[in-house]
Amino acid sequence: MARNQGRHRIARRTKIATALLGLSIAVGGLVVSTTTGDSDKASADEVDKSQFVDITKVQPNVDKPQQGRNASTGSFTVDCGKNENGHFNPDNFIAQPGIRNGAQHLHDYVGNLSTNADSNNDSLLGAGTTCRNGDESAYFWPVVRIDTEEEGERQQNGQNQNNQQGDKQNQGGRDQQRQGDRNSGGGGQPQGDRDQNGDRNRQQNQGDDRQGRDQNNQNQNNQNQNQNNDNQGNQGNQNNNQDQAELDAPNADNELAGNDGEIQRPAVVDITFKGNAQEKVKEMPKFLRILYGDAKVTTNGPANARESWTCTGFEDRVIKQYPICPEGSDVKRVHTFPSCLDGNNIDSENHRDHIKYPDENGECANGLTAVPELTISLTYKIPREIQVNGQYKVDSFPEEDHNPFSDHDDFANVMSNQIMDRLVDCVNEGRKCRE
Repeated sequence: MARNQGRHRIARRTKIATALLGLSIAVGGLVVSTTTGDSDKASADEVDKSQFVDITKVQPNVDKPQQGRNASTGSFTVDCGKNENGHFNPDNFIAQPGIRNGAQHLHDYVGNLSTNADSNNDSLLGAGTTCRNGDESAYFWPVVRIDTEEEGERQQNGQNQNNQQGDKQNQGGRDQQRQGDRNSGGGGQPQGDRDQNGDRNRQQNQGDDRQGRDQNNQNQNNQNQNQNNDNQGNQGNQNNNQDQAELDAPNADNELAGNDGEIQRPAVVDITFKGNAQEKVKEMPKFLRILYGDAKVTTNGPANARESWTCTGFEDRVIKQYPICPEGSDVKRVHTFPSCLDGNNIDSENHRDHIKYPDENGECANGLTAVPELTISLTYKIPREIQVNGQYKVDSFPEEDHNPFSDHDDFANVMSNQIMDRLVDCVNEGRKCRE
């Protein structure tokens, strides 16, 4: 388990956003205000404990279709490790291509070593992999975290941080005000007094026309002061834009707004391709993209969401809530991807229309072709006390509030033709292969 478990921080974005929202800096009468987003969403980092269900009280609900005469009954398992190299980022090159931190939650990656927001077919090919057999496919899912910080402690830590931020900002404002006072004639020996004394001496020697030049100088000083204020305001806006960019990125502990706590590395990552209950499978086209589940189920509705959660020894039942497992059983996520492909299309506008699930009998609809069915199973050794207390959660978009029904997974096929051929042969011939 990761270091410092049980000692957690309020999300960095929450700390900074709350401090900045209460700050107004006055410089020469200029007030600059900033907005860093919806702080209510950013602070939604505690899980609804009603989302936790005792798996032993759930009735078996997994129905497997009866296999037909032409079923492809084999399996092909790929060993790609458990993200030992710490490949994390909040990107999704399939659903949010080119957008840094577009997922707003952290992904675990295995397989392709280069995967980020800017990944494309050319960059993925030849980038290296964690898979023992050389499979360069990209496999990624949201991380699971343990967060033992109580709400009261979270609020107190956040308030202390906000007070420190506010003190620093207030001190900076006072320093700027004093500097402004000195520039405009306030503080120390007043600049106005020195100018006035000088004016009196010069008036005795040079006459009244000097006053006109002094007035011109004062007008110029006022213009310069206004220009300085404008520059400071522009600089403030630039700094705010920079702060916003920083707020969207994970901090040094890979925490994002509303997604904090200790990341749990899976004890077991099982990546297995299986066949079809009614027919032989065809090769997946290279660079095929497939999504599992729906990361925005609250917004989009349940049509594409999947029940993913179970416990080891209870795989005959899956739920959309977080499971509480009995002693000796571990928390498990099971992600089975759709496997009926529309021709050779590798993607579609909504990333779903090109590939569908088979029906309840395991058959692909007319016009669709069966390809190997990918299942990614993730097992976590989460202490039972943590489960009972509702202190583990999956990373999510802020509006999902760690809804376990928003669990999801992503896959892009970058296998070589040789590996894909071995996979298809193994599955269609009914063998169990591991690479």
